[in-house]
Amino acid sequence: MDQRRGGRVNHTIQRELGSLIEELSDPRLSPMTSVTSVDVNRDLSMAKVHVSVLGTEQEREDTLEALRSAATRLRMELSQRIVIRKMPRLSFYSDDTMQTGADMDQLIDRVMSEDSRRFADRDGS
Repeated sequence: MDQRRGGRVNHTIQRELGSLIEELSDPRLSPMTSVTSVDVNRDLSMAKVHVSVLGTEQEREDTLEALRSAATRLRMELSQRIVIRKMPRLSFYSDDTMQTGADMDQLIDRVMSEDSRRFADRDGS
């Protein structure tokens, strides 16, 4: 599989999986779940699916558990939506970049707020 075709396959699976995951009714799934990337290997046997879950560590773990238990069903539904020589097995991994970014934003906001208070206290004395 050439690199351009591989990119199209990755993107197509990512897009379709995103909508399939939204349709799942597992209570363990966080509503703040998104498929951030998909990496299909050359022989189309495996797809590493990276998902981002905004929330607590427990919510991330629960969501990954729910996705892993639904992997076979998701693969079957994908095969009905995508015409591909061989539908890869899906393995789900946590992508913490969005959560890390959100945590960094909170940290920056807190530091700026503390600095503002410190300067206000200094100016007021």
